[in-house]
Amino acid sequence: MDKKNTPEVKLGQYKGLAVTRHVRPVTDKTVDIELVHQTRMHAVYHPTTEPARRGFRALLDFAGYMDGKEIPDSRMEKVMVVLGDGKLMPAAEQAIYGHRAGEVFRFDFTYPQDFRLPELSGKTAQFEIELRSLAEKVTPAPDEAFAKSLGFDSLDALKADLRAKKQKIHEEGADRAAGKQLLDMAGANMTVDLPAEILDRTAQNEMKLLKERLSRSGITLEQHCKNSRTTPEALEKDYRAQAESRIRFVLAAKAIAEAENIVVHPEEVNAEYRRLSQLQDTPEAEIRKALPEDTIAAALAAKKVQRFLLDNAQVTTVTDAPEKE
Repeated sequence: MDKKNTPEVKLGQYKGLAVTRHVRPVTDKTVDIELVHQTRMHAVYHPTTEPARRGFRALLDFAGYMDGKEIPDSRMEKVMVVLGDGKLMPAAEQAIYGHRAGEVFRFDFTYPQDFRLPELSGKTAQFEIELRSLAEKVTPAPDEAFAKSLGFDSLDALKADLRAKKQKIHEEGADRAAGKQLLDMAGANMTVDLPAEILDRTAQNEMKLLKERLSRSGITLEQHCKNSRTTPEALEKDYRAQAESRIRFVLAAKAIAEAENIVVHPEEVNAEYRRLSQLQDTPEAEIRKALPEDTIAAALAAKKVQRFLLDNAQVTTVTDAPEKE
């Protein structure tokens, strides 16, 4: 919905709304799982003279031969792989198992009939591997020594730190959920005349996408409705209601931001681009192409509005019961 077609909004109540904030508990099992995760994060590889097996890290050279001559461009040196991670061709990996560091050995490999190089298609070559070194991954035990290696006085102190960090994550999650709920409530409370054609078009598009997904699974809309105990009319009505809720959410966020002078500064937008780039391991320039600055700014403004609503709400906090183990 562009700015020219943005409907007029009259805000209803958005301050002082009542909301229940649900916080997930941090159980002893949660802490123990995180402790094990930390030990895996600090695992190291130690050289070994044991026969190669899955999980070992191998440093190797290899080259292919056919009719006694080296195959052009087949030689590679100082290749480092972890056995079992799928980065080495299966035939080579199977040939390595059972060999020790320092050994040189060969194995036969038959190229597929449709190999990209016709001169090799269907032919059998011999590959030579030199195992330069093998290393075994050693994971520290979750004990006092591990805790002290991380700078803690004791294992209990490390567990307390892990519990506090998990608690912070759960508290932030509760804030986000409550803030979204409050913005949904503010959107429901405002007065706005939403064009029926927009809601109808959105619902119809969702129905079209649903039919396409079902079709790929070999299921008709009628079968889906029967299994879900609903009707196409009820589904479309629900999609329409969801579309209205989403639009109200966006309009309410914009209106409250204007009413309360909540702004997003350019440096905040730039920081968000950097965060997304790191999070998605994608160049920042690509993120900027996919997400325009006004889209990022609107999302950040909505977050600020949700925080504002939470700070000005009647909040009841409950700790949910732990999930059954």
